[in-house]
Amino acid sequence: MKTETTKGLILLIVLWVMVVLTILGTSYFHLASLNYQTSRNILDKYQAHLLAEGVLELALSELSQSGSVGYHDLSGDWSGAGKLFEAASLGDGLMQIYTPDLDSEQGGTRFGLRDESSKLNINMATKEMLEKLPNMTSAMAASILDWRDKDNQVTPGGAEEDYYAERTPPYEPRNGPFQTLGELLQVKGFTPSLLLGEDVNMDGVLQTAEDDGAENDPPDDGDGTLDQGLGAYLTLYSYDLNQNPAGEKRLNINSASEETLRARLEGKVSEESVKKILAYKKDNQIDSLAQLLTGKPSEKKKETEEQTTDEKEPQSRPIGESSGGANKSEGGSRKIGTTSKPIGREEEEKPETEVDTSGALVTKDEFTAIVDELTTSDEERLPGLVNINTAPREVLMGLPGMTENLADAILGRRGADGQAFTSVGELVSLEGMNLDTLAEMLPHMTVRSYVFEARAVGYVPATKAYAAIYAILDRGGGENKFLNYRVLR
Repeated sequence: MKTETTKGLILLIVLWVMVVLTILGTSYFHLASLNYQTSRNILDKYQAHLLAEGVLELALSELSQSGSVGYHDLSGDWSGAGKLFEAASLGDGLMQIYTPDLDSEQGGTRFGLRDESSKLNINMATKEMLEKLPNMTSAMAASILDWRDKDNQVTPGGAEEDYYAERTPPYEPRNGPFQTLGELLQVKGFTPSLLLGEDVNMDGVLQTAEDDGAENDPPDDGDGTLDQGLGAYLTLYSYDLNQNPAGEKRLNINSASEETLRARLEGKVSEESVKKILAYKKDNQIDSLAQLLTGKPSEKKKETEEQTTDEKEPQSRPIGESSGGANKSEGGSRKIGTTSKPIGREEEEKPETEVDTSGALVTKDEFTAIVDELTTSDEERLPGLVNINTAPREVLMGLPGMTENLADAILGRRGADGQAFTSVGELVSLEGMNLDTLAEMLPHMTVRSYVFEARAVGYVPATKAYAAIYAILDRGGGENKFLNYRVLR
């Protein structure tokens, strides 16, 4: 009896050991499977990330080639005109770059890069330029200027230290250049809905929650298009190199010697025009190359002469008289990034006349030929210039002197096959352009771009691994580099 009890106890122990071993084995198997799957997911995710990085390198290569023609327009593969970035394949993966399509009346996306010079630079744009953006009020524009300037004097409608000291919690304005676009959310008058529109995750794609009305956050109008907000038209990065299309440093027309100037202009202008330029230089400072078409002194010289006259002969003038125009209405908003056509014209347009070059130092053709060879600045980079080949209507309208008719003419010309502007000098022959307007616009425009926004995606269909990168690519300065690099997913 004792022997049978012992045998039963031993059998029970063996059974329990087998149960424990089975549990341990099963647990180990599941743990090993989980570790394998986790490692596999990490590997798949890394593969997708490498695909996204790969398409960024492809973009840099394409930009280097497209820049060799001396100008950038929306007809190149870099912009999405071709299929290069729509679904490029590498091994068993796919990669693409996309951007919001602000030139389409239906909105949506296109597969390519976004030119940063197609936007207004918030560190360089004037108050008048900023005011013309959709939903930008005069007070908001003034607040941008106050945030970035070094003084503590309040621009009418703006805000300085006293205003921000009363916030909860209190903080100080930067009193220097903006470092990020997100910094605008600290500026008086700006809200997330104004800056980002419906694109709260900033991915540039219309998501379900961004198109369901009041059903879910964020608030949206459910109209099937994505409101990009003011951020779609603003940048920190735009600049042009002070070079000619061949990459040679432009010649400062004011400091250049006669011999050097003749050498640079040889074959581009007549001897008569060279003599006129040299004679003009002796008595005049050239502040804008538009003076070559007017043959008149610069506005700065006129102001100096008027000031001198006023000091010698005091005249009665109204106290506090302002030379500025009326401010843009603070009311009336419209959706951003959904149409390339204006909702309405806020100001009555003045008739435009052709450029009068009767007193010009050079002909129109000569001006077009030399405007990219000469400069009035010794700076290597000219920040904030707007590329008239890539800027949407909303940004073009922010340029000084721009009218709806001139914007139509620019958009109409670049929409035709092979009709991109290869030089800003070509604007002199644009229908409706007059000399005063050209002189206002010229210092703010370019036809070249060096910095681009990229939203890169890598995808592995077999495993559904997905990665997304937001980057700002800079191809200027002789070495390609990232000015901003952020992993989104």
